[in-house]
Amino acid sequence: MRIITVSREFGSGGREIGKRLADIMGMDYYDREILSAISEKTKLDEHYIENTLNDGLFFHFPLTFGRTFGYMPDETSTSSLLAQQHRIIREIAEKGRDFIIVGRSADVILKEFAPFNVFVYADQADKIRRCRERGEHVNATDKEIIRQLKRIDRSRSECHALVSGEKWGEKSGYHLCVNTSGTDIRSITPLVAEFARQYFVKNK
Repeated sequence: MRIITVSREFGSGGREIGKRLADIMGMDYYDREILSAISEKTKLDEHYIENTLNDGLFFHFPLTFGRTFGYMPDETSTSSLLAQQHRIIREIAEKGRDFIIVGRSADVILKEFAPFNVFVYADQADKIRRCRERGEHVNATDKEIIRQLKRIDRSRSECHALVSGEKWGEKSGYHLCVNTSGTDIRSITPLVAEFARQYFVKNK
C-alpha cells in the first residue's frame, strides 16, 4: 500500500498538488471527504466542523497524545471532532488501498504505514494571489487575507503539536518540501510524483 500525505500552508496550492498527484498516480484522494465522514457520524454540519477545527485553541483540551485521542461525550467539542477525524483517517488506511490525503496531521497519524510526506509552502504574496484567484476573497483586503492565512496555519500547527513532537512545517519531518512561489503547479506536480515513486521503490 502506498500513502502520500500533503501538508500545506493555507493558500500555497497544496490541495491542487494533492489532486493532481492522485490523477497522475492513480490513487484515491481524501480531503473534504474526511469532513463529510465526520458529518455523517456526528450529524453535524460540515461547515461547522470545518470552522471548529480551523479555529485552533486546542491547547486546553484534555487529549491523549500519541496514537489515539481521548474521546469526550460532547460530540460538538473540538477534541471530539479531532478524535473522530483521527479514527476516520486510520480506518481509511486500514482498507489497504493506495491513497493521497491532504492535511489533518495525517503524516503523524499514519506514521506506522510509512507514508511519503510532502510539505507545500509559498511566499505570502503568492498565497494572497491564490486566495483571490479562488474567488473566495474578492472583496477582502490584503490585511484581512493575511489574518486568515495566519489563523488557519496557526490552527494547523497547534493540531499537529497534539500528536507530534516534530514542529509543523519543519523540513526534517517531511520527505519533500515544495515551494510553489512563482511556479506553475501543473508543471511541478509530475516531478513530485516521480520523487514519490522513487521513495516507494526504495521502501518496498
